[in-house]
Amino acid sequence: MTNDEWFARARAVIPGGVDSPVRSFASVGGVPYTVERGEGAYVEDVEGTRYLDYVQSYGASLVGHAHPEVVVALARAAAGGSTFGAPTPGEVLLAEAMTEAVAGLEQVRLVSSGTEAVMSAVRVARGATGRTRVVKFDGCYHGHSDALLVAGGSGVAQLGLPGSAGVTAGAVADTVVAPYNEVPTLDESVACVLVEPVACNMNLVGSTSGSPRTCGASAR
Repeated sequence: MTNDEWFARARAVIPGGVDSPVRSFASVGGVPYTVERGEGAYVEDVEGTRYLDYVQSYGASLVGHAHPEVVVALARAAAGGSTFGAPTPGEVLLAEAMTEAVAGLEQVRLVSSGTEAVMSAVRVARGATGRTRVVKFDGCYHGHSDALLVAGGSGVAQLGLPGSAGVTAGAVADTVVAPYNEVPTLDESVACVLVEPVACNMNLVGSTSGSPRTCGASAR
């Protein structure tokens, strides 16, 4: 089957034919290729075309696809069971390795996705500070939670507007959107600032003046 045929089948059973809008090719035109296999730095689609894979599962595949040692380790782990919903030695060993490798990282909480990680971090920040407002930068992506699906408006720093159908104004009422590459001046209402240092979805970033902008209660 061709990429077009697989995409047609996908559209019949998956909204838009993809499980993430960034994969749809809608903004650039054409049909997304359907990956059949990957090895090392390359992937191959269902038509046999080989690509150098710069995506690498959005950074998760640190050693490339199907690395022999990883495949062996995964097979060994799968043979011992899949998922348990209970503590395991593996998660403790991983947490220990992470805290030992990163200075200042005292504890970690392992989650299932980047969206869940950011949601947890925001909740911790609000709980620790007793503040409610979150500052993010226009064009940056921090997961699929309602409060962070925010579009920037015309102001230099303001409360954002829902950037997706199904997200209410109330869900983003405490989210402030600032221009990318400008350093905001924060007030006592801000619990945390979210930054995507290498923005994957916003294309080229225009230069800015770099002058401070006020974010917080005064931005209303």
